Amino acid sequence: MQGGEHWDVSQTEDQSGTRLSFHCWPSSRLEATRCVAPIGALYTPLKKLPPTCSPPTALQYDPIRCSTATCHAVLNPYCQVDFRTKLWVCPFCLTRNHFPPHYAENISEQNLPAELIPQYATCEYELPSVPPSGPPAFVFCIDTCAHVEELAELADSIQQVLNLLPEDSLVGLITFGTNVQVHELGFEGLPKAYVIRGNKEYGPQKVRSFLCILYVSLFVCIIYVSDITCFVHILFI
Repeated sequence: MQGGEHWDVSQTEDQSGTRLSFHCWPSSRLEATRCVAPIGALYTPLKKLPPTCSPPTALQYDPIRCSTATCHAVLNPYCQVDFRTKLWVCPFCLTRNHFPPHYAENISEQNLPAELIPQYATCEYELPSVPPSGPPAFVFCIDTCAHVEELAELADSIQQVLNLLPEDSLVGLITFGTNVQVHELGFEGLPKAYVIRGNKEYGPQKVRSFLCILYVSLFVCIIYVSDITCFVHILFI
């Protein structure tokens, strides 16, 4: 964060549609092992963002990433910046990174790129080096361990969400209780689902083998639905 400003967590969640399981990143491996809740984030899909929390247009260049081979975090407002030496510190791995020349020549405390403006919690990039990846994919993950009344309200909520998705979207369905069921939605007359045991851990390669997946995108948007609230989790596979 720049200038030592205090962040209003609730306001940030309301504006950007994000909710974090943490608000203080562990500063050591020992602190990380003491974290009770897993570190993660929920993101509200297709949320209409106010103009004050994101750039007015998509950024027409590749994001600046951390140079550490195991990190590659993207430059963001939480990074510490040394404007004198033109360095920025990754908040995830604490690596000090040099800004590219076209950044270093122009960056200052009064002239910040969009990625470092504190109120811009979300930035959209149009990557010139990446070919089109096809339509967006949404996977609904539904907890079936609920009362019948709650499931009925949930079904109505899902219908509302489906009406808001882009017409060319790909939609998937996963239900979980004692076991996990991955449903194939292309069969109207004969329901089909893959059942995975809930008391055993499976790696990405094993799951791909079960589901006969030959190719997967860089990430899948997984929607967690509870009553009338939907969040999306970015799962890297």
